[in-house]
Amino acid sequence: MRATESLELVGVGLANAAWVTTRTGIELLRFGRSSWWWRLRWAMIRAWVGQTPLGVVRREGPASGLSAEDLVYGETLPGTAFDLLEALDVGPRDVVVDLGCGRGVLPLVARLAFGARAIGLEVLEGFVMRGRRAAGLLGLEGVDFQTGDFREGPLPRGTVYFLAGTCLEASSWAAVTRNLADAAPPKARAVSLSQALPSAEWEDLGRREMAFSWGPATVFLHRRRSRSRRTRSAHRAHVRSKGSTGPSA
Repeated sequence: MRATESLELVGVGLANAAWVTTRTGIELLRFGRSSWWWRLRWAMIRAWVGQTPLGVVRREGPASGLSAEDLVYGETLPGTAFDLLEALDVGPRDVVVDLGCGRGVLPLVARLAFGARAIGLEVLEGFVMRGRRAAGLLGLEGVDFQTGDFREGPLPRGTVYFLAGTCLEASSWAAVTRNLADAAPPKARAVSLSQALPSAEWEDLGRREMAFSWGPATVFLHRRRSRSRRTRSAHRAHVRSKGSTGPSA
């Protein structure tokens, strides 16, 4: 690697560290009086002593069957997880499923701050093991971390789903959205990052800009359509597609 490339990487690393530090300061002002925030941060530190997320990706990623693009690591910040769950009106009756949960911040916030049951699905065992360790340190029941590939079914059944599609390659995105459409019941809510879920299956509830570990990203909010509404939407999409490919005058 050339010296200029090394300097660029250092610069990117420093900029990212400054961004995360700034966001942590903002969260401290917002949640500094909330016990769940302090408990979560302390448990994550203890669960990850001697290891880093990038270390897990480098060690286990090559054997996972995922591409390098699918394995780019980014994290949902605790404050952002709180805002996402609040935007979807999550409560104790919900089951929150995080597809590709990484360190498991969102499932842990769902249980700690909202009382929802939560499931984190992750293909890399190192994340699953440490997610369980963090939940144990917090004394949490009702939150589970499972090993699995979200591209291949079956997915856990929930009422709220989270999918970070920012770095997924096209084939992985297509596979997981098909899988999610099969798993999610009518009226389930979902959040996707950077890409909206297919409109034939999901009703658009709006979009927002939110902060993540790598910077700001667009968040898409959805609600699962009922079967009859999905059929009508798919028919309209088919008609539009057929009309666009017909012969021109």
